[in-house]
Amino acid sequence: MGLISLLGNVLNTARDAAVSEVQDQYIEVFKCDSLGQDVLVRKGAQRIVKGNNKGNTEVISDGSIILVPEGTALLLVDNGEVIDFTTKAGRYQWDSSSAPSLLADTNVLENAKKVVKDAWERMRAGGELTKQQRVYFVNLLEIRDQNFGTPKPIPYADPEYRNIYISMNGKFSFRIEDPVAFFKKVSSNIAGEYKVIDLMGKPVDMLQPRVEFLDHLTEVVNRCGGTDKIMFANLPTEKTRLRNYMREALDEDWLQARGIVVDEVAIAVITPDDKSRERIEQVDQSKMFGADPNALAAAAVLGQTEALNTAAGNSAGAATGLMGMGLVGGVGQMGATNAAFNYMGQQQQMQAQQAAAGAGAGVVAGAAVAGAAAGWTCPQCGKAGNTANFCGNCGTKKPEPAPAAGAWTCPQCGKADNTANFCGNCGTKKPVAAGPWTCPQCGKSDNTANFCGNCGTKKPE
Repeated sequence: MGLISLLGNVLNTARDAAVSEVQDQYIEVFKCDSLGQDVLVRKGAQRIVKGNNKGNTEVISDGSIILVPEGTALLLVDNGEVIDFTTKAGRYQWDSSSAPSLLADTNVLENAKKVVKDAWERMRAGGELTKQQRVYFVNLLEIRDQNFGTPKPIPYADPEYRNIYISMNGKFSFRIEDPVAFFKKVSSNIAGEYKVIDLMGKPVDMLQPRVEFLDHLTEVVNRCGGTDKIMFANLPTEKTRLRNYMREALDEDWLQARGIVVDEVAIAVITPDDKSRERIEQVDQSKMFGADPNALAAAAVLGQTEALNTAAGNSAGAATGLMGMGLVGGVGQMGATNAAFNYMGQQQQMQAQQAAAGAGAGVVAGAAVAGAAAGWTCPQCGKAGNTANFCGNCGTKKPEPAPAAGAWTCPQCGKADNTANFCGNCGTKKPVAAGPWTCPQCGKSDNTANFCGNCGTKKPE
């Protein structure tokens, strides 16, 4: 009975092996739709709409067809080993499988020998497969919208505000650069799909690669501040720099160890902590006051006004509050308040000096300045306050000022407003006015010209 049972098992095994071998003679066709933003690796599944291919899914017959879409890499795995791959889209044929097929090509006799040998191997293994072939599709697209956020403020060496602490959040993207390294070291020989969440986890439940990203982000942003002297508020505009720095920082951890790279880094919000914000406001205020002393004076006066109001409402009495202000003022001689009042005092002193210099020029000059400040009145239309050379209402020209008392006209050059003994233009001496003379012909006694005004007789020498 034992011999008959053994013989029956052998015959059944031979039959199963033969049937399995025949079923695996069909050539498979593998296709893959876009893997999108969620799937990184997917095992290829044979697609048969017509025909009776009931062969084992772990056997890919020699000569099978594989269609590779754009943005996808193809990996051929035979008995656990990656035997070939491509990153170029197109139609490919498996011609190195360890599973022979009668339909692989037109050389039927040679293929039949290989098929018989393969069936014998299956029969020796009790009908079980002694080989495994798989097709894997790897996503080469940019995997976007990976959120990140610093769990607590990180130090930043800002070139303007020195050492401050900032919190930031944003998004980054990554891409599989080396599909073979990613398959061998990350996903391996999966039965179905390997997804993004399997690699990165979630922002609230981070896996190691996402933790490594945040760890190196602190290093990178401080390189931007300490080395490149970028103000923290300008970091959102440095996407290219951040990406390149993150690639350099994560090269060993990501590219060499996992076959992936950072594609883009975008910072959405940067928020200083409370102490850093106070320092930033103080520095900005100091810069403003240093550039504009008037703003400093105004701020000091406003501060004194507020202090006076506070002192007036002091429960211990206004005198106590004012005395406290005096003490503070006495101690803080180098403070902003005294600096402002010193500045105002200097301005008042300069104005007083200018006024004294103006008064020394004489009453006439002072009156002229006052008149210039008040403007002139148009003799034509009566408009007062004109300061230009023509009336702003009717266009009448500004009247010439009346000559000063005792002014004389130079007989040499014609300058008419001389008041000294010599002409201010050419230096001619002021002529001596001759007294009246009496005409020897007609007796007229009030002549002042060179000829008698009555009879025309020439003035005697």
